[in-house]
Amino acid sequence: MLVSLEIKNFLLIKQISINFIDGFNAFTGETGAGKSIIIEGLKLALGAKNQNTLYLKENEISSIKAVFEINSLIRRNLDELDINFEDDYLIVERQINSNQKSKLLINDEIKPLSQVKRILKNVIEFQENFEQQELFDNKYFLRFIDNIGNIKKNDLDIKFEKFKDTKNIYQAHLDNEKNINEKLEILKIKSNKIKILNPTKNEYEEFINKRNLNKNIKKLSEISNEIKTSISNYNSNDSLNSIEKNLNKLESIDKEYSDISEKFTSLILDINELMNELEYKFGSLDYEEINFDEIDEKIYQYQQLSKFFEVKPENLFLIKDKISNEIEALENFDREKEIKFNNYLNDLNSFKEEALKISKLRKKESKKISESINRQLPIVNIEQGEILFKFFEKDEKDYNSQGYDELDVLFRTNKNSEFSSIKKVASGGELSRLLLIIKSLSANNESNLTLIFDEVDSGLSGKIASNVSEKINNISQKNQVIAITHSPQVASKAHKHWKIEKIIKNDVMTSQIIELNGETRVNEIASLISGTKITETAKKVASDLLQN
Repeated sequence: MLVSLEIKNFLLIKQISINFIDGFNAFTGETGAGKSIIIEGLKLALGAKNQNTLYLKENEISSIKAVFEINSLIRRNLDELDINFEDDYLIVERQINSNQKSKLLINDEIKPLSQVKRILKNVIEFQENFEQQELFDNKYFLRFIDNIGNIKKNDLDIKFEKFKDTKNIYQAHLDNEKNINEKLEILKIKSNKIKILNPTKNEYEEFINKRNLNKNIKKLSEISNEIKTSISNYNSNDSLNSIEKNLNKLESIDKEYSDISEKFTSLILDINELMNELEYKFGSLDYEEINFDEIDEKIYQYQQLSKFFEVKPENLFLIKDKISNEIEALENFDREKEIKFNNYLNDLNSFKEEALKISKLRKKESKKISESINRQLPIVNIEQGEILFKFFEKDEKDYNSQGYDELDVLFRTNKNSEFSSIKKVASGGELSRLLLIIKSLSANNESNLTLIFDEVDSGLSGKIASNVSEKINNISQKNQVIAITHSPQVASKAHKHWKIEKIIKNDVMTSQIIELNGETRVNEIASLISGTKITETAKKVASDLLQN
């Protein structure tokens, strides 16, 4: 909901501040007073291009500030854009300097114009003569029919996504058919490379472990063999025994050698015991003799092949299975093609069945809607107006999550004329009133919108104007409506009413805004009835309109 609008130094407006309410807000005033400037200023604040030359003094700033209460619609848009707002209000301000340069601020931070448009998408709508672009968009009418008919499309969406996926898979398979032989040749070369190595799960890790472990065993083997050689040399050398015998001879001659002889004999016994223990130890060693050159070669092959396939060496065994599966799939291409085609066909038929259900509901609902619109066209002064909805099935390439319906919306303002597109047939005023009917029909299904009507009642009076006012009032029950009007009937329905008037002071014309209540409002509505000279009769009619 638009809470307030503040405009400074913009065209005829020096400074105004407007506090809106939820419901029906109306602006009246004589032609040229500046009513449409308010709408133009609001558009500018919301990212529109500045089409005016603002004659600002040096260092003077033109500013338009719009404050919105963050409702469910705005919150949803913020969430979709991944924008986190802690505030309860969205403050949008457009500033233009004397050099015609502008900037846009959202909650006091400079942002691109596109961001405010995305945040307020589907939140605020401007309905002006020749500006009803949605009426020229047949997709808008399709959404309108679905909305009024409360047509649920959840299953349709699911089935479309499934159909789209299987179709893409089938199409990708067909695309592969063009170069299947070339792919097979490349895959077979890869397969031959991988078969030479024949990698298996955990094999690479085992080779690495063996290489590290067996390198140590090799060193142990080399050292133990050297020791064995030394022991063998020791056993074949009788030098220590010879020394022992000679010491015994010395002992028999001189007893002083007795102690030395005993120690030497004991030492020889210890050495022999150690030698025997080493021989036993070496004799019990049992390790696998490994060809380290072969292991190193295998590791090298793993590493080279891993670079070729751009995977880690330990994952090469997965590539082997993948290539085999791809070769098998290509060699069985026709069989796979048939399977994928059948999947695509089944999902296509499933989608079309659901789309047909939706299409039947739309056609049934569109008949009721067109009949309702056609009944209401005369009461908004389109006496012989008639709308017609025609449905066609799209080409398969244009199917989407909304189904396969192509809607053609036709219109005529004369029973003797041929139906044609709305854009070609309807005038600006007729477009506005047609849209008013459509908005009034969807009023019960739409809420929290801000709808701005600029002179939608132009040229209407009497009963027709009353009918238009009733429709605007009906829309305002669940939405915020802001209307610029010349109609006393429309103005009298407003929940809040302002008058915009022009002031000329020192040959400078400016616009000012006055909130009307009580007698001032009666007088303004009376002036819409009788003109500048307000009569007592006009006042009474104005009072009756307000009371009713």
